[in-house]
Amino acid sequence: MPNQRLMDHFDPIDCSTETPEARADGNWRVNSGDGQADNATPRNPREMALLTQIVEGDIIPRLLLAHKVRYDAFRDRSPLAELEQGPVTKSRVAPTAIADLAMVLLTHDVDDVETILHGHLRSGLRIEQVFVDLMAPAARYLGEMWEHDTASFADVTIGLGRLQTLLHRFSEMPYQENEVRGDSPSGLFVTPAGEAHSFGIHMVDELFRRSGWRTLCEPNSQIHDVLALVSRESFHLLGIGLTTQTQVSFAKELIRQVRIASCNPHILVLVGGSLIIAHPEEALSMGADFTASDGRQAIAIAETVLYEHAHSH
Repeated sequence: MPNQRLMDHFDPIDCSTETPEARADGNWRVNSGDGQADNATPRNPREMALLTQIVEGDIIPRLLLAHKVRYDAFRDRSPLAELEQGPVTKSRVAPTAIADLAMVLLTHDVDDVETILHGHLRSGLRIEQVFVDLMAPAARYLGEMWEHDTASFADVTIGLGRLQTLLHRFSEMPYQENEVRGDSPSGLFVTPAGEAHSFGIHMVDELFRRSGWRTLCEPNSQIHDVLALVSRESFHLLGIGLTTQTQVSFAKELIRQVRIASCNPHILVLVGGSLIIAHPEEALSMGADFTASDGRQAIAIAETVLYEHAHSH
């Protein structure tokens, strides 16, 4: 159903009402690419898409009811008590906190993880830091566990589904946000059709919204879906999340057609995701205006460019 905050500005279907625990995750800031096991088998995107559909549609709902992951060595360390107290400060998140959070996502219910994150908020961490410095890196860590065969696909999918649930819960919490007005900048955030990963693009959308942007998130979009939106509404920014090399041609064609069809002839195009993190040079070859390593950097760049454009005319 449409998100109420967008109804005055857009006529889309809001993706935030999807059942989050049945989603596989990807991360805007993903995989550094260093350290894949020598005997690891490259992941076939088509096979993974099919596997994800099977897991999401049948296996995961059953696993969520019946399956409990057990990591005995980690459980013996009483991770909930450790994580509720640190190691996190107002300005720094230790790498061990990220790894520990990832393991708790595999071994505990989502309510337990939410308690931990609320503890970090009470200790002085801002919600944006929880998103970008804890939740996003934990998602990346889970992905690396699967790539290195230290966790199964089903286990990781459950953990990522819990992250998606938490992002949805935190987005519904009351908070002091920048005022959204009719003249606030607007952003459309998409991933290509068939892309199983949605956590990262949802998080970037949420960060922009909390910064005062009017936002719309449409994962799994066909080119014609995006063109219909940008031809009807004047967006300031199009953000595209990419994870595999097979999506490059999609992105190039999408950007080319958006430049033609957009109501806003000066629309900015941002590309991000694991593909761009590993190969930042791809951004320019696609015709994008810029890329960013995380949501905070993307907001800073986008708002700087919009400010400079507004004051140069």
